[in-house]
Amino acid sequence: MRMAQKSLWGVTTALALLAIAGCGAVAAGPVLATVNNQSITGPQWKQSMDAIALMQGVAIPSVTNASKLAQVKELMQWSALEQWAVSDHLITHAKAQSMANTAVKDIEKQAGSASTLKSQLKTYHLTLPEFSNFMVNQELLEAAYTHVTKGIKPPTLAEDQAFYKANGSAFAVAATDKVRAILVKSKATAKTIESEITSGADTFSTLAKKDSLDKSTASSGGELGDLTLTSSNNLPANFTKEMKSLKAGQYGIADTPSGYYVMEVQKVNPASEESFSSVKSQIVSSLEQTAAGDAFTKFGNKLLAKDKTHINIK
Repeated sequence: MRMAQKSLWGVTTALALLAIAGCGAVAAGPVLATVNNQSITGPQWKQSMDAIALMQGVAIPSVTNASKLAQVKELMQWSALEQWAVSDHLITHAKAQSMANTAVKDIEKQAGSASTLKSQLKTYHLTLPEFSNFMVNQELLEAAYTHVTKGIKPPTLAEDQAFYKANGSAFAVAATDKVRAILVKSKATAKTIESEITSGADTFSTLAKKDSLDKSTASSGGELGDLTLTSSNNLPANFTKEMKSLKAGQYGIADTPSGYYVMEVQKVNPASEESFSSVKSQIVSSLEQTAAGDAFTKFGNKLLAKDKTHINIK
């Protein structure tokens, strides 16, 4: 099982939403909401949506009135948290700015250059100053998050085991076949190779190295490794169909758009389930993150209930 690795950004979508809507100059446009006289404007909301898409590496999504209202309400909650982080002296704007500048420099290096980063931001309708402001607010929110969640206790063994039991399907290991294959142009050639192998005239590995058109696997004797038996293996449909029909030690031929594959199923690995001990650390991490996210949201709601707020959309 692969559990999602969550950073602070992954605690909730709203954390990303607030990233541009916090400190800094208020972008001109209609005021959608206010928290303690700090405005959340239409342009800020739009920049937030674009930032989320950038972070997730997806296209900017379409928005409904209902989703916009929900997002603005979340923006309000996180605005309250940002303001609280500063007023309670958890972090200063100057410190957040310094940390953000360092982070942006690191991101520029990862991108290759400042111009490459700007080009990537432009794809999501964001400027470098807007992105820098995004990073400043990430630092403010992280300071709030760290403080609020520092007392979260790790889950008990009983809680870990209960999670494992309740989410059995998430720990399933799909059945696979260990396969090797030789790709050739014609069915006649495929049958000749299959006959040579089954008669013992030559070895599969030798023929793969000599005859396979798939140069990426020919040198290793046609080894493809363990392949799942579903379409998620990204193999031609006929290849998967033929593979599924074979038992360990059997040979077959699959007609595909790339040519004819002579294949051998070397070993069948039945479906199984990862043991509790092998995934315990992942479960602990997931439960801790969930508890921290819940605590952070609860605290944000508590702050927002005390703050002076107003929302202008329905």
